[in-house]
Parts: sequence; C-alpha cells; structure tokens
Amino acid sequence: MEARVASISGSDEHHQPYFFLSYARTPRISDKDPDPNLWVTKFYRALCQEIMQISRLPAGVSPGFMDQELRVGAAWNERLAKELASCRVFVPLYSPRYFGSEPCGKEWAAFDLRRKRHMGQGPDLPEVMVPAFWVPVRPAELPEMAHPIQFHDPALGTHYQERGVYGLIKINRYRDHYKSVVDALARRIVDLAENVRLPPGKPCDFSSLKSAFVPDRGRRFQIVVLAPTRDTLPPHRSQRQYGAVATDWNPYYPQCDQPIASLAADIVRDLGFEPELWSYAEQGEDLLKQDGPASPGVVLLDPWVVLMPGYQAALSYLRRSSHPWVGLVIPWHEDDEQLAAATDQIRAGLHALAPTRIERGRLLAREAAKGTLAFGQFAPALRQVVFTVSRPYLRDTPAFPPRPEPGDAPPRRRDRLTWQPPENPGERDDGSA
Repeated sequence: MEARVASISGSDEHHQPYFFLSYARTPRISDKDPDPNLWVTKFYRALCQEIMQISRLPAGVSPGFMDQELRVGAAWNERLAKELASCRVFVPLYSPRYFGSEPCGKEWAAFDLRRKRHMGQGPDLPEVMVPAFWVPVRPAELPEMAHPIQFHDPALGTHYQERGVYGLIKINRYRDHYKSVVDALARRIVDLAENVRLPPGKPCDFSSLKSAFVPDRGRRFQIVVLAPTRDTLPPHRSQRQYGAVATDWNPYYPQCDQPIASLAADIVRDLGFEPELWSYAEQGEDLLKQDGPASPGVVLLDPWVVLMPGYQAALSYLRRSSHPWVGLVIPWHEDDEQLAAATDQIRAGLHALAPTRIERGRLLAREAAKGTLAFGQFAPALRQVVFTVSRPYLRDTPAFPPRPEPGDAPPRRRDRLTWQPPENPGERDDGSA
C-alpha cells in the first residue's frame, strides 16, 4: 500500500470541510529529486483561496482537506475516515496513476458509501463529486463507476481537456487558463457544498475497505436487452426510440435522454453490483440456460417484440426459463401512441410469454402487462427486481472458485446484500416487474 500523508487543513470538531482532495502521489525517481507532488499542493491551496473569496466561510477554518506530511498507521486511517465522513464534496484528481492506487480507491469507496446511504427514495444519488483531470485520461481507461461522474463547464476550456491541470499549472503561458479552471472548480464546489448539504456520516473502518477500482466478479449483474435495432424494425414502427444496436433502445424518449440499459446500469451499480450490458443476441441464451447463469440478471423487454415474427424463438426460450435469479422488466412509455394502439395484441402476447409471472407476480409486473410501467415507476421496480433475483442467487447458487494455487488464502464466503427494499406483504418474490 502506498504511503499517504497528513492533512494541511486545520478544522474544528464541528466544521464540515467543503471538499476532500483525493489524489495519487507521484513517486520520486531518486531521493535527490524535488517532491513532484508540490504541484498538487499548489493547486489545493489555490482552490482553498478561491473558495474563501467566493464563500462565507469564517476565518480560522480551512475550506478543504488534503494530505501533506508522511504518516502511516491506524491513527492516520482514522483521520481519513473522519474527514471522508464529514466533507461536503469529494474532489478526485483523475490520472492513470489515480485509478491504480489502492488508497485512492478506498477514499472513493468510503465517500461513495456515505452518499449512497443518503440517496433517499429517488433514482439519483446526491451530486457531490467534482472530478478534475490532473492528467487527461481516455474514456476507455476510466473504470465503470467513474463514467457517470463528470464535470463539464465551458469555462474549463479546451487546453484543460488536452493537458489537464498539471499541464496548465507548470507552464506560464497557460496561467490564465489555469486560473479559469481553478475558478470553475471552486465555484462548483461551493455551489454543491452550500446547496446539496450532504449530511455527515459515521466514520467507516478505512483499513478494511476494498478499493472501489477493483471489480468484484462475485457481484456481477447482467442486464440483457431484448429489443430491435433501428434497422430491424417493421416499416410502420417509429425509429425514434431505437439505435444501431439493441442496447441503444430508449423506451422513455424524449422524457429520458439515455438508453434504458445505461439507466438500469446506474441503478444496479448504486445497489453495489458490477453491471454488464448485453443485447439478447450476445448473452440472452446464456443468461437463461438450463444450468443457470454465471451471475444474476434481468431481461429488459421491449413489448413491441411480441408482434415481430423474428423474435418468437427468443420469446419462446424466455417463456421456458424459470430461474428465480433472472428477472423480467417491461418498460412502457405511456405517451407511445403506437404501443397504445396495439395494447390488446401486446397484452395477449405478454400473457402468453410469462403468464405466471404476470398474473401472480409483483404488482408492477401486472401493471407492466397493462402498459402502465411508466418512467417514474422504472427505477423503484428495477431496484425491487435486483434485490429479489440476487437473493436466491447469492443464497442458493453453488460457487465454483478457481482451483487454489499453493500458498493461496482460503476462499472468502460470498457476500450478501445489505440493501433492503420496502416491505410489501401483498406481493410475491418472483423477480418480475
């Protein structure tokens, strides 16, 4: 584990720092070289000074938290946990080194756990992360959980996108661009810190946390989309909800601006799983195979496919599947006039597809068959399905870990879910919605 360093911020017991700066330390090439992390310290101090200018923070408190002096051990872990439990905004400095750092992954995990505990009843988590590119990172190099955590502001400018903060701070001719970046980041931090007001939480056991950047293959969750593409639709069906691949399907367009698979992935990720997105052609039969899938999952079904001859084999395969760890969710936009006109035919097709699940399943499953699983119902319905189908999988499915090598530690017991859905005693746990 790389060495971490102590705080330069002095805050009293009741003060919530506006931000926590999370960064990966750059090692010296030799002991004679100057500390390469002095640039981060300079950036941190500039942020603090700008925040003091535009906020009402009193004298004697620091706007942020950053580590500076080398310290390791249990006491330092407790200090990190305390600051992560009280800061209002988390500011990760993106770089290739950042996403390979175990301490940075633990800092992210601790703060992310706290904001998830305060997510309330809505589908969205509090927007209290403000990432900054210390060094540009290509989208393909970002871990999955970092993709939705973005900050875009015209004031950042193209030079920032091309060079990152580090590329601006050390070259004099980019001084004005650097000042614009500091100003934009400071204003965003102050806006979130003063308006979102994420409550402080209980400090976690930082030393036992797992890095958020290390995928947990035991927490995989497959999201399989059974929907047409724009090119396979019948001539009379509108193309506005479809794209080049099945996972582009957006049944709630224009009310929602992202594909249903991406929306589902965000919800699944918020519940502590690692989502994997597939079209039915890629992974559907594997998810529904007789001996069970490699992970729990859900099929997002476009109700229009029950009217399309080319999908009858897939629907038949889905009809024969009875795994309790595979759920079925049928989104239906109430403003889709073509679906409304074909409601009777589609309803009959859905009943033929999964009569047990639809007639005796959860209330939202029955409503979906009637064509009323609207946009506002999707997120709570999917959360219930994820919990329902994961519970029997994590409880009953035997795990087959890789053959241990000499010296390997004993395998860990499979983790169980900690999130609980609202109780509804009138509904069955059959994984449909």
